[in-house]
Amino acid sequence: MHRAFVTLGWAVAAFISTNLDDLLLLASLFVEVEFSPRSVIFGQFIGMTVLVLASLAAALLAVASPGGWTALLGFVPFLLGLKRCWQWWRGRQARRGLPSQGFIGTDRLECPRSPYAVWTVTILTIANGGDNLSVYIPLFATERALIPIYLVAFTLLTGIWCLLGYWLTHHPLLRAQLIQYGPIVTPVVLVGIGLKVLAGARVFWQ
Repeated sequence: MHRAFVTLGWAVAAFISTNLDDLLLLASLFVEVEFSPRSVIFGQFIGMTVLVLASLAAALLAVASPGGWTALLGFVPFLLGLKRCWQWWRGRQARRGLPSQGFIGTDRLECPRSPYAVWTVTILTIANGGDNLSVYIPLFATERALIPIYLVAFTLLTGIWCLLGYWLTHHPLLRAQLIQYGPIVTPVVLVGIGLKVLAGARVFWQ
């Protein structure tokens, strides 16, 4: 029993240390008009499931994750961030041409939901999961008997992470800040994540 609690503590530490930047990404996505909360939650769970299963498979086969090539997924958040920067700039230019009383505000704008929202969040989660793989694979490989505890802990913590990210967007003060600065922060976060992931693409540097 004592060993199980120690393992649970390691699972919590491993999850938090590898998903702090993901929490900011989740909060940013929850305030994006084209992502519904359901699509963000589903995408996060699917992405984390893929990361955990990939780590589990690599650990059971006693192989390392493909060095360099998985980092090429960094192009996804990087290009999406550039796209958001362009959309923000165009929207800013368009608002300059509107009379001050004619702008209805983002809360009243009806923007279409993206039909690919779930898969976009999934890919972003996977692309940002390099740290997850580097931590989870050694844990699973060295403590195979305790893998079920890790799996249960990571599943519960993913749900808690989604709730925490959603709560951050509905906190009165934080929500106002996220709505005001979210269109600026989200592209920066995406580009930053993309560059961080691409930095591990050793196939380019060797």
